[in-house]
Amino acid sequence: MSSFFEAQGLNYSLRSQSRSFFQPRPTQPILQNINLHLAERETLGIIGSSGSGKSTLARILSGLLQPDNGHVSLRGEDFTNATSDVRQKLRPEIQMIFQDPQGALDPRQTVREIVGEPLLPLSLTQEEREQRIVNVLRDVALPSNSLNRYPRAFSGGQRQRIAIARALITKPSVIIADEAVSALDVSTQAIILNLLLDLQERYGLSYIFVSHDLAVIRHISHRTAVLDAGHIVETGPTADIFSNPQHDTTRSLLAANF
Repeated sequence: MSSFFEAQGLNYSLRSQSRSFFQPRPTQPILQNINLHLAERETLGIIGSSGSGKSTLARILSGLLQPDNGHVSLRGEDFTNATSDVRQKLRPEIQMIFQDPQGALDPRQTVREIVGEPLLPLSLTQEEREQRIVNVLRDVALPSNSLNRYPRAFSGGQRQRIAIARALITKPSVIIADEAVSALDVSTQAIILNLLLDLQERYGLSYIFVSHDLAVIRHISHRTAVLDAGHIVETGPTADIFSNPQHDTTRSLLAANF
């Protein structure tokens, strides 16, 4: 499979709040020289211990954080350092699903408003927007009578379906899921994971799936990258990573989970 979504040479550091009049603020490296690629209809899992930089990487890949250097590109177009016009064109194609469906949804908005909000910058009529919202709710198995209800009226799994619908509404090519099922119970996790697999087939999606849960990564990912202290230390087919890990970090993660 050819690569169409890439990260090259990503570096990101946090600048300390402490400062000296004579010296610049010290920095703490979070990500260092990250290189990843993703093919169409592929799922790349990203695993690592707490504090390894997984969520920071997810936010950079989605465009929510700007790296210190390096870039993310889609079909050869630089998304990270692009002009505002190019970013506006590419923005609908790269979407994100967050860990906490309750915290990610505005409790003051109805489902119609939440799911339809990403469509506002697009040149669509009101009828076209409404039809897209109805269609995507159907695709995530939420009834149309959900439209005028608020997030508090739904279970955790249903709220995550709303978040998935919001990510799907712009017809993206890439969805980045940051611990997207970790807040759910085990049975609901399985239902949501199977929904994501079905949507991948139906929409032709590519996923980057960040998780500390190796069973989830094993179930959903074609390939897996292992992150340790801001470095990618191992990448390969998921079956190979799990059956024959090459790096000590990978072996430690597997030993702690299985």
